[in-house]
Amino acid sequence: MFKFLTSYFSTDLAIDLGTANTLIYVRDRGIVLDEPSVVSIRTDSVGGKRTVQAVGAEAKQMLGRTPGNLQAIRPMKDGVIADFTVTEQMLKYFIKKVHSMVVDIGGGTTEVGVISLGGVVYANSVRVGGDRMDEAIISYIRRNYGMLIGEATAESIKKRMGSAFPGAEVLEMEVKGRSLAEGVPRSFNVSSNEILEALTEPLNAIVSAVKMALEQTPPELGADIAEKGMVLTGGGALLRDLDRLLMEETGLPVIVADDPLTCVVRGCGRALEEMDKLASVFTNE
Repeated sequence: MFKFLTSYFSTDLAIDLGTANTLIYVRDRGIVLDEPSVVSIRTDSVGGKRTVQAVGAEAKQMLGRTPGNLQAIRPMKDGVIADFTVTEQMLKYFIKKVHSMVVDIGGGTTEVGVISLGGVVYANSVRVGGDRMDEAIISYIRRNYGMLIGEATAESIKKRMGSAFPGAEVLEMEVKGRSLAEGVPRSFNVSSNEILEALTEPLNAIVSAVKMALEQTPPELGADIAEKGMVLTGGGALLRDLDRLLMEETGLPVIVADDPLTCVVRGCGRALEEMDKLASVFTNE
């Protein structure tokens, strides 16, 4: 019934399949998941086909609140599996949930990590981020316009019309800088297509880092990442259409985290609150 679990035995995986909660434990890492044993099922009114809509904490919130064709159920009754099919789907969801790929694009570096069962399977950092994008814009303006602009101006250009993918609409912006030939302030216009060209090198470096991570990811995790995709965090994730570029280059789903500028520190705060559960993640070599 649960043949899919055999592919995870090498990770020393233990599952406590309880009536109220399901816990997953990994040797040397401790408990990596603790969620309610609840599944929300939608039943097709025509064919009667059942599909899973939500699992765990999200499904528990639906208990007693679902419409007629949506039912939140507990597949375990009195410590015994009451619905084998739903229980299998629930376990698949829980195991896949603890596999993820994160790309954090900060000011100075881009860090790519693959996380599985409470531990870091792959991690790499490359010296490219928001600052490198600003430098690329400064160099492009100097090279093509003979004008010198500051870091603040370059950052403003990046935020207002920087993009990682050609857009349907071409934007223009008036920029003030100092003429290198005359040594006096001048104004000139730049387009979003030009800024896209300026950002080619740092964007290619980010794409290469992501592809390298995918190449180094163990095959047994590759299928889950291919299904779930990756999450973008950090200020660099706010660059327009960066998610689209990575989707085009990797063929994977890409999600920009909610409030990517602060999600890293919020995650650290959450880790501090649950240090007893996560201590092995920080101490395991």
